[in-house]
Amino acid sequence: MERYVIRGGREGYDRLLLLARNRWPDTSALFQRAGIRVGARCIDLGCGGGEVTIELAQLVGPQGSVTGIDMDAVKLGLARAEAARRGAVNAEFRALNVNDWDEPATYDVVYSRFLLQHLRHPAELIRRMWSAVRAEGVILVEDADFDGWCCDPPNNAFEFFVRAYSEAIHRSGGDHSCGRKLLAYFREAGIPNPEVAVVQPVYVEGEAKWLPWSTLEASAETIVSVGAASAAEVRAALAGLDQFTRDPETLISGPRIFQLRAYRSA
Repeated sequence: MERYVIRGGREGYDRLLLLARNRWPDTSALFQRAGIRVGARCIDLGCGGGEVTIELAQLVGPQGSVTGIDMDAVKLGLARAEAARRGAVNAEFRALNVNDWDEPATYDVVYSRFLLQHLRHPAELIRRMWSAVRAEGVILVEDADFDGWCCDPPNNAFEFFVRAYSEAIHRSGGDHSCGRKLLAYFREAGIPNPEVAVVQPVYVEGEAKWLPWSTLEASAETIVSVGAASAAEVRAALAGLDQFTRDPETLISGPRIFQLRAYRSA
């Protein structure tokens, strides 16, 4: 069984809020290209803190609905509170392992972001996601190719982050390069005419520049427990990455993020 590499709970929720703020413009553009309509019934698999779930609920309006699925009960509780605060009464959250999820022909929009990289059998989930799409509905998947991370100037702590996190994902049953394989998984699932786009963020300042540091810090326990690095090595890398991130002359480019969508015919 695979394991989720990044720390969950309240600390994990706060990190996901940072990620959600940074990634929303590109996800929003994907939703616009997909033509998500008012009244659609949607599911967000691996919803984490529920930010995308709530945004989807606002897009589809009170005539539509969105279900967020995740295993982390703490994050789901925080997501429910935030949905209530923002009046997203058409958003609901369910605690469930996505490996146990199967709802054929149920949704107009079936979506996941940064989930499949953590799964041992991502193609199997894509097959069930496609099965869940109703006639004239759409499947939307976003995931990262961690080999795309880079920085300037070169930095040993940053290179440690990319290497150690990728190895922790591998040893936990996932695939750090999942993003570039999504098209093959779609084809394996028999999904016709998938459309592919790639976006890649770059950071020279601002809160999003801290995503590598926060990701390394949040995955430190797993990195050590699976033997990808020692605790001392992680501490040293966090200190070096902190210094590198604070430097206004440095640049960090995030992973390549592959966005795929496909429609089921009437």
